[in-house]
Formats: sequence, structure tokens, C-alpha cells
Amino acid sequence: MRYLSVLLVIVAGTSVAWGAQTGGHGGGGGSGDVFAGTFAQSIAAAIVFLILLTVLWKFAWGPILTGLQDREQKIKADLDQAQAAADEARATLEQYQRQLAEAAAEAGRIIEQGKADAHKIAASLKDQTQAEITQIRQRAQADIQSAKQQAISDVYAQAATLATGVAGQILGREVKAADHQRLIDESIAAMSESASG
Repeated sequence: MRYLSVLLVIVAGTSVAWGAQTGGHGGGGGSGDVFAGTFAQSIAAAIVFLILLTVLWKFAWGPILTGLQDREQKIKADLDQAQAAADEARATLEQYQRQLAEAAAEAGRIIEQGKADAHKIAASLKDQTQAEITQIRQRAQADIQSAKQQAISDVYAQAATLATGVAGQILGREVKAADHQRLIDESIAAMSESASG
């Protein structure tokens, strides 16, 4: 800014000097023609213009262009950084969506596995219960059959005892113990054969 002020003072001084010279040659009032003057004045104006152009190039346009280039580089770096951040955010979002889809699929597999396990357990319990019921029924039938056979044997034994007693009374003598047992066994065997037949 200091050099620009000096340059403005030089230009202003040159303009005043030029105006004074043109006013002196114009006969008092001056014609106001900016192209009126000597060749030396034209060369002086060209030199001042070149000096002004050089000073402006060095102290004004150069820093301005440098500042503009720096600003352009900064904007470009900011845009690159923003693009990188957007790419990273997009990649993070895609990764999150993939993980979410994998978690949902895993949850579905776990649920299906749980359902399959529940069906297997239910089927196993059903089969086990059915087997236990069958065993209980078979034991009950065996117990009933055994009790039936025992009851029949008891009835036959009592009937044989009565029959031998009646036979003894009919014969008029007491039946010996060995004969008594033999008659009972024979009677039971005969009744069993008739019951099974």
C-alpha cells in the first residue's frame, strides 16, 4: 500500500505538470485537448504509464494473483477433503447396512433353528410319552393277566378242596393228605385245560 501511495503521488504530479505545460502553450484558457503537447510529454506519459504498470504488476496484481491462487488451492483442498469425507461416510453407511443385513439374517437363522429344535423336542417328548404309555399299558395288561391267573388258581384250589371234602363225605372216609393234594392238583389241571380250551 505504501508503494501504491507513492505511485499515485507520482502520477498526480505528472498530471499537474502536464496540465501546467499544456495550459501555458494553449494561450491562457487552454483548449482542453488531452492529445495536445510535445513529443517529450508523450514519452514522459508513456514512461509513467510503464512505471505505473510495473509497480501495479509487482505490488498489486502479483499479490492479488497469488492470493487468488492460494484461495483456489484452499478451495480445491477443501473440496477434495469434503469428497473424501463423503466417500468415507458412504463406505461407513454401506458397511453398517451390510452388518445390519447380516445381523437380521443371523437372527432369522437363530429363530428358524429355535423353531426346528422346539419341533424336535416336542416330537421327542411325544414319542417318549407314547412309549411310556405303551409300557404302562403292557405292564397293566400283564398285571391284570397275572391277577386273573392267580384268581383262577385260587378259585380252582378252593373248588378242588370243596370237591375232595364232598368226595370224602360221599365215600364215608377221610381222604389222606397225599390223596387230598393229588386230587387238588388233578382238579386244577383239568379246570385249567377246560378254561384254556
